[in-house]
Amino acid sequence: MIMEKKLFKILFRCDSSSDIGLGHLIRCLTVAEELQKQHQIVFATMKNDTNLYIKDKNFTTFLKEKDESEEAFLERIKSILKPNILVLDKKYPYSIDCLKEFKQSNIRIVMLDNICPGLSVCDEIIFPNAHLDKNILKKYLSAERISQVKTGLEYIILRNEILDLKNKINHNLHNPPNILVTTGGTDPEGVLLKLIPWLKEMKFKANFLVLVGKAFKYKDELKKIIINLPDNFKVLPYSLEEFTKADIAICTFGVSIYEMIYLQIPTICISHSRENAKSVKILRERYNVIEDLGYFKDVTSKTLYGAITRLLTNKEYYKSVIKECDNLIDRKGAYRLGQLITGVENV
Repeated sequence: MIMEKKLFKILFRCDSSSDIGLGHLIRCLTVAEELQKQHQIVFATMKNDTNLYIKDKNFTTFLKEKDESEEAFLERIKSILKPNILVLDKKYPYSIDCLKEFKQSNIRIVMLDNICPGLSVCDEIIFPNAHLDKNILKKYLSAERISQVKTGLEYIILRNEILDLKNKINHNLHNPPNILVTTGGTDPEGVLLKLIPWLKEMKFKANFLVLVGKAFKYKDELKKIIINLPDNFKVLPYSLEEFTKADIAICTFGVSIYEMIYLQIPTICISHSRENAKSVKILRERYNVIEDLGYFKDVTSKTLYGAITRLLTNKEYYKSVIKECDNLIDRKGAYRLGQLITGVENV
């Protein structure tokens, strides 16, 4: 049997954990699946339980050692793995000197969603979102280089599993309506623990589908607060099939917001951090397709109740949100990133 030769060895440097969430890893896995037929893929990451997501996709891992600095890890990657392309999807202050060493070894550098001094030596800079304020790049990049940064709805990365749901969703309100609640794969701030008691007290005539991620950080605390929930609450393991039942969604900011926009599910957004809250504000100002409640510590039961009521009772508003979401995001984000990462046309 003749083995097909791979064009490039592409190294994805990203981490995931109960504290930082799964977003960076999931989007890298999605792009890696797009590239794996023609390229050799390796994931360089720290060792923890979330490595199972990489194993499930049958990708090779190269693990960071305990107490190893990021710079030392990158040096080990360069000397041992010798990648052709390094994709950095990690919030870290990479220096110019650190990344120059890769350039000197003719290794292409692609930076995803990170602002740091080393931006200026990267071959490609991509912010796969629609909420970037390019003014914050002025500290490290010239005006010309900023104009070359790739960002916007066309670069949103959606999992194939999400893409496959598009035609399964009926946008007619159920009676009673179904309200989906999801706070991400890990929920590092425990937002769900705040939402469930509030929603219980509101006594909406609606079904609540509460999805809990496999890596949810506060499982013991959750067990205590879901005791004696009314019959209209279902607390379930995270399942994309439940998305198809949703009339509206309550979720924390991250890729989930873009998934809901693609699926045209009217969504109430709550942010895990003040940085995320700024991003959501920009997204709402640009497209006006989400209910933005801001930073979770500032959210009150009253503001949440008002947002739910507005979507469930104002049918014209509800329909307008669904219509505005239509065709904002297409299916090609991962493909476009694959092309940008390799720098090769029609890959």
